[in-house]
Amino acid sequence: MCYNSNMKNYSSRKGFTLSEVLITIGIIGIVAAITIPTVTSKIQEFVLKNQFKKFYSTLTQAIFGIQTKNGRPVKCSYWSSNPYSGKCTATCHDEDKNDYGVCKRNWICAETGLPIPSDYTGAMSDCNEFYEELFYQTLKTTKICEDNAYQQGCLPKNFRGPDVVKIEQNPNAVSDPNGNFSDSQIKNNYPVFVLFDGAYIIKYFKILSGAPIFTVDINGFKGPNKWGHDIFSFELRGDLSRGITTLHSVNYATEEGGKTFQQMYDVCFK
Repeated sequence: MCYNSNMKNYSSRKGFTLSEVLITIGIIGIVAAITIPTVTSKIQEFVLKNQFKKFYSTLTQAIFGIQTKNGRPVKCSYWSSNPYSGKCTATCHDEDKNDYGVCKRNWICAETGLPIPSDYTGAMSDCNEFYEELFYQTLKTTKICEDNAYQQGCLPKNFRGPDVVKIEQNPNAVSDPNGNFSDSQIKNNYPVFVLFDGAYIIKYFKILSGAPIFTVDINGFKGPNKWGHDIFSFELRGDLSRGITTLHSVNYATEEGGKTFQQMYDVCFK
């Protein structure tokens, strides 16, 4: 009878003990707990970058396409270089300010005491026509809420305006609840345009009016619905000869770890 000594060695080998298995699983769990959040964060960051790029390209193509189509510059932007700089500094008397120190009426030039010029902030005589063409004809919208956007479902349930965010960050902060881009104004008075890909654009003030200031949530209701992560603000800037030239960063609020519109642009395109 043949006898293979290796058979004895093989049969005498032992498997892993229960304690060794548990230690191994524990190590794997610790490594996973450390690495998975980082990987998840990187994936989300990558996705948000691509969504920002897509939105930026879509909007700029629409804006510049309208100017090309009409064969003339569109006058609906704040000044890239203010012609009144050094000549007229906008201010107002204390009696014309609200309880939060914000001027609500009777803006005047500090240098002359005269009312500020009608085009002090920019050239906006084409805004009504431009907004109508941009939002109702050029951009692919699936839903438009001219007001009461929150109640009508154009904003996610967990949407918070910048004034609410600032109070969350600093409970001692004082903010005008009816100020520009406040939570109340956005939810009740400002128009919101929901685009075909789910992103939505909030326009400052009424639809067919001046003030080319906007806030966008680049991925709509998907989340994280946080300022500086997927929610960014910007304004249109330009001049008389070229019309609208740039989307300029405006920062109403930035939540922890977030970026301004300009910072996100720099990450995506530079």
